Amino acid sequence: MKKILLLPFAIVLLAASPAFAQSEPSNSTPHALACMKRYGFTYAEWRAYTVPPEKAGPYRQCRDAGTRRR
Repeated sequence: MKKILLLPFAIVLLAASPAFAQSEPSNSTPHALACMKRYGFTYAEWRAYTVPPEKAGPYRQCRDAGTRRR
């Protein structure tokens, strides 16, 4: 009986764990917005997934460099 009760809990836990492990830093901080401006796109374009990969890669490096300083 305990196995039956724990199965739904285990499934939910396994399904949620990758989402928590792969989260990106916030894209709405002042530093992240400054990086967007530097690479020539807006927060709305980022949210709409219209930023080309050649701009997204350097933006992520810039954004992440700002979060490591703290």
